[in-house]
Amino acid sequence: MSRPSLVRARAPAKVNLRLDVLGPRADGYHDIRTWMLALDRCDHLEARANASGQVTLAVTGEHATADIPADASNLVHRAASLALAECRTRGLASDRDGVDLALEKRIPSRAGLGGGSSDAAAAWFAVGAALGVELEADGGALATLGSDCAFFARARATGFALCEGRGDRVTAARGPDSSFFVAVVVPEVGCPTAAVYAELDRLDGRPQREPDPPPEWLRGPASRVRPYLRNRLEKAALAAFPELAGWRMLLDESGAIEWRLSGSGSAFFGIHDRREEAETTLAGVVDAASAKSLAVRAAWVSAPSGRGVNIVEVR
Repeated sequence: MSRPSLVRARAPAKVNLRLDVLGPRADGYHDIRTWMLALDRCDHLEARANASGQVTLAVTGEHATADIPADASNLVHRAASLALAECRTRGLASDRDGVDLALEKRIPSRAGLGGGSSDAAAAWFAVGAALGVELEADGGALATLGSDCAFFARARATGFALCEGRGDRVTAARGPDSSFFVAVVVPEVGCPTAAVYAELDRLDGRPQREPDPPPEWLRGPASRVRPYLRNRLEKAALAAFPELAGWRMLLDESGAIEWRLSGSGSAFFGIHDRREEAETTLAGVVDAASAKSLAVRAAWVSAPSGRGVNIVEVR
């Protein structure tokens, strides 16, 4: 591959349609079994090769909040460094080769939407492309940065997968046949994943595996899918972050009882057959939150993206 002057990538958000936690592992993680769906709400990443031998990162956008660093502690920076090292190991880049990255954040952080992991996967592929190298989508190196990174790397063609182990064993699958829309609301609450899992261990000890949904559970209208939505972490998140309990009560009172928490939170989502239905329901939730003085960080309606991270421009 020749080296382009610019590479642009999109890094989608995700929701956990179903999340079971099977118990703690010896390595400090937890075994999970979760069905992840990528959404068409995306962060945008640009990569340009440089001759400094270094990785630089600039973070902008509506959700470029203070908790998102621009230094080597950012997952994007770390993924870019891994990609650069891989290219050098293969003799396809020199010590003088580096990359400048510009990240536009459109996905809120600490919300269970996978933004940081998705950004890291996008950086892995974008840095390779910027250096004229096609990097593998095995997700192995990326999984060392975060379990969700493997989903975004390995489910690039479908945007839907069953993820097991600590989330790094990814079986990509065909997404929903029928179109549906996902309403997402993100409270003004951040939920660090480690705190939620610690609360789960305190509350439940070793959870038991629940039966899987039937094979065709996503082949039908939203009314058929909703009963199978589940998040084993929701109870622990509500206990660890009591401000979320008000949101759960609001959703129940507004008739949105089948909305579920995504990942470890704080975002809640619900699925609908029509965009108009999703928008109306979401507007009602936001209005009800305002009436109860519950602050909203973000709210939108998405469709399934149909793919994981993707390169959208190389020039």
